[in-house]
Amino acid sequence: MLVAITVACASKPVEVNTPAVIRLDTTRVPSRMRRPAPARNFWSAMANLDPDYPKSHSTSPDERQFAAALRMMMAGQHDEAGFLLDSLGRNTSDSIIRSASHILLTATLQYQDKWKVLSDLAPLRTDPADSADHDRAGVEQWAAAFKGVAQRTMVFPEKTVVLPLTLSLAGTPVVPVMINGKPRFFWLDTGSSMSIISSEVAADAGIEPLVKDTLEVATTTGRVPARPAAIRKLEIGGISIGNTTAMIVSSDLMEIRVGDLMKPAKTVKIDGIIGFDIISRLNIRIDYPRATVRLTKPVRSGSISSRNFFWVGTPIVRLITSSGVPVHLGLDTGAQETYATQRMLDKIGVRTFVGERKQVGGFGGLKEFRGRFLEQLRLSLRGKAVLFEKVLVFAPAVSTFADLDGMLGADIGQSGVVEIDATNGVFGVEESTYDPLRDLTPRAAGQPTLLRVGN
Repeated sequence: MLVAITVACASKPVEVNTPAVIRLDTTRVPSRMRRPAPARNFWSAMANLDPDYPKSHSTSPDERQFAAALRMMMAGQHDEAGFLLDSLGRNTSDSIIRSASHILLTATLQYQDKWKVLSDLAPLRTDPADSADHDRAGVEQWAAAFKGVAQRTMVFPEKTVVLPLTLSLAGTPVVPVMINGKPRFFWLDTGSSMSIISSEVAADAGIEPLVKDTLEVATTTGRVPARPAAIRKLEIGGISIGNTTAMIVSSDLMEIRVGDLMKPAKTVKIDGIIGFDIISRLNIRIDYPRATVRLTKPVRSGSISSRNFFWVGTPIVRLITSSGVPVHLGLDTGAQETYATQRMLDKIGVRTFVGERKQVGGFGGLKEFRGRFLEQLRLSLRGKAVLFEKVLVFAPAVSTFADLDGMLGADIGQSGVVEIDATNGVFGVEESTYDPLRDLTPRAAGQPTLLRVGN
């Protein structure tokens, strides 16, 4: 969740003194998706989110069922996928399918807030010394704490909710909220599967941990200690959310540090994070030039073929290369910069250069980064060409079922409008129609303010 970039003292590597460039490119015709390149085997196809692999390859009945369950998850049919994965995990004699089914089943149950069902699952014990009981960031541990929390409720007003947009120093979208009646500012962070509140905010709002044990939250920069909790009432504009689960993280860790070698680092506190558990239940349009966030209740369209946004244990966006190859990027609006992984380099052969900069990790300190950067890449996103330049190549700390080719950060679409609609599997970026000479609201400058909260 979040990196903030400043200039490093470069030596031999190229000094990269500007952030990555991610913008719509209207000069190019977007590509259409072709069939994925032939996979080495069934499991490499599944990790590349290609559930159609069994249609053209010899596979076992259990493998075909697993591919069908993955297709259901990608289509947003989580109930159906859960039933099939549960049956497959109980009845298959293939230990790999049993393990993979368990991973996707826990992911789909988490997505649906089915904590009681998840807590009752028999733990997967492929190795007694490395069981889920020992993973303090595992959803099984969260489920044990959340199983007694009443069902989450969401009440939407009749009209669209329009909120003022501010940006954190990491570029993350920030919106005003009311937590148990107390006004605060929370990040909109798709990279956090669970909503998070700082310990100071929790104490002020009268929120107590549900269990004595301290668990963990996995982020792209590592793991942080956290304690499970439930928020009685969270209000986002006119949207009222009751009994929402959350993690309490120490206020000392809920901060970002920004600076360079020549100036003292500045510390900015984070009140809390609206995670994907809530974002996935909203239709969100972030208009950066207008400095507004529009929230509506999502209405399922029923269209499956046009989906480019999936939950497979983490939110994933599909883009297409100029040769029609699908590229899968995780979505993390809490990260300042988009980055690529080595897998993308191996997959499509992008040209790179060696560079150096200094980055500040969320929940972490100042550190220097030396490595490779993508020179230039164009990808198609829902019929629009997107240009990527100076994108760093980075190895994320969080593992996923899918093989990710990179991560989309908060820099995607900051010159336009970003749409996030998990219900219909839609992630899109479009040009803003905002004209500062014609429309002076909400600010004459037409730019989001830079939010500086705390000391």
